Amino acid sequence: MPNYFYAYHGPKNGSEFCYHTGYGVSKESKQSQTRRGDFVFIIQKRPSVDCFQLCGVFKIVSHYYDEESARPYRMKLEDVSKLTTYIDLDEDKISRQLPQIKGDKRWSNFKRHFCRQGVSFQSSLNKAVVDLLNTLVFPRSSTIEDNEEKFNLEVERSLNSSEKARAFRLKKANKKPEKCVVAITTYKRNPDVVATVLLRAGGKCEACGNDAPFKKRKDNTPYLEVHHIVRLADNGDDTVENAIALCPNCHRKQHFG
Repeated sequence: MPNYFYAYHGPKNGSEFCYHTGYGVSKESKQSQTRRGDFVFIIQKRPSVDCFQLCGVFKIVSHYYDEESARPYRMKLEDVSKLTTYIDLDEDKISRQLPQIKGDKRWSNFKRHFCRQGVSFQSSLNKAVVDLLNTLVFPRSSTIEDNEEKFNLEVERSLNSSEKARAFRLKKANKKPEKCVVAITTYKRNPDVVATVLLRAGGKCEACGNDAPFKKRKDNTPYLEVHHIVRLADNGDDTVENAIALCPNCHRKQHFG
């Protein structure tokens, strides 16, 4: 049965955590208590980022000694989680979810768990901590909306990261996208609402007032999208009064503007 450990990549490190260089500790005793096949969660804190970040979970595949390193007792790692970007952590929320431990009262429960001096590879993590961190890395279920929101957040993080870090990730990235299965919640919408709103619009976007951008090949009618002002997911009504016909540009603006 593999053990799970925790390691910290702090702001004194000159760059973002990169598993390709492995992870090193200064004491042989810490290295020797791990075995090949054990796992480690890496959490980092960068000076340029306001929050802690979970870099993922990594398998220990071998041990080695590097006499030129300040932390010579090193472990070669394999990326198990394969995150496209690191996960920003909500310190207050996770502090409430973690088992409460004693320590410096000026620190959050999160910091008492993960930021104490020498805590990296100090001991294996208990099941409650492992389960929580695994849930962050491997969400148990997701929807199309969840995936789209996560992807947009990852794009934002990529835009805010350094060009060097982004180029490194691109070089290592798979050329073929990974497939995933998502849960879908749909609503049986009233077709009469859609038809009435489209007829009301008369081929013009009810937000910007411009003509529909093109006509549908199928029936040569103006292409507009019917949008619920209060989302059905937010208990909005499927009524003509709660719907509006929009061009694709204005529709996206309603969701992301």
